[in-house]
Amino acid sequence: MKRRVETYALGTFDDGKSSFAGVVAGERVVRIEPGRLGPGIETTRDILDAWATVHTELASLADEASAAAVPLSELRVLPPVEPRHIFQAGANYRTHVAEMIVTGKAEDDTRTDDELLAAATAMMDERARTGSAFFFAGMPSAMCGADDDVVLVPESSRTDWEAELVIVIGAVADKVDRKDALSFVAGYTVANDVSARDLQFPAEHRPLGGDWMRAKNRPTFLPVGPFIVPADVLPDYRDLEIEFRLNGDLMQHDRAANMLFDIPTLISQASHITPLLPGDLILTGSPAGNGGKWQRWLQPGDVMEASTTGIGTLRNIVRAPSPSTPSAQQHTPPRKDDQR
Repeated sequence: MKRRVETYALGTFDDGKSSFAGVVAGERVVRIEPGRLGPGIETTRDILDAWATVHTELASLADEASAAAVPLSELRVLPPVEPRHIFQAGANYRTHVAEMIVTGKAEDDTRTDDELLAAATAMMDERARTGSAFFFAGMPSAMCGADDDVVLVPESSRTDWEAELVIVIGAVADKVDRKDALSFVAGYTVANDVSARDLQFPAEHRPLGGDWMRAKNRPTFLPVGPFIVPADVLPDYRDLEIEFRLNGDLMQHDRAANMLFDIPTLISQASHITPLLPGDLILTGSPAGNGGKWQRWLQPGDVMEASTTGIGTLRNIVRAPSPSTPSAQQHTPPRKDDQR
């Protein structure tokens, strides 16, 4: 798809001969030659490792985009960084939690939808005040680029989407205080957390909390990108809007301000689990409106577009499993409240 960056951003690209880090400005990419930003600095992760000292040079590189640059349209856009850790926050939008509670209403529950929503709001307020974010781990091997195909797995017939704003860490963060957390953010990008729901909560694993690895960490199930936009060229993150379109139809839309646990809290709580390293990603959760809400599951040929204002759009086409893959197995369908 045609892309344009109004300010500048950092990314990883392939010109058909090799992959390289580059700065995007407008519709052109300036290749960051090895050593340009310092000895041993070549990849985007190298740049993030040295973020405090080199990130101001990226704007200068962007100024070269009108001359020593390659048209973005001539390059393949790869995932912008190779993280060492991927944290994913589940059920972190108020609309999503409310949706799960209402659609998962038990048959013998006599409360109205309004009463359920009121109870959900009270529960979320208390959880945000006294509780903790729900994290699960992602695998870098699941990542693919902004225009790459997402390949379904034959053992699932209920695979869906989740558009997410992503934090990119720019300094080692070890047990950081919430008030200091934003200083550890290099920038932001976009992800689509593709999930095989009928693999996530099979009956055999439901007592153990579900099978998050098998459901979410398949190859191509985590498109990330297209670029990392530095935090200092974006507006307040709370004003960013996240949306998802399926074949052009709007399925998800919300503002980052509506997270249950905000970005400083997510960073602080994650950094108390393990030190966060430069280039690590924190997926911040997804708004209401994934496949469980619509009872619409991904099919070969579907076009998924996950976007965040000021950052860009992932456009991934859904493909069928390889014919050589073993035939599908039967799994217990997910409950309506199991869409995380």
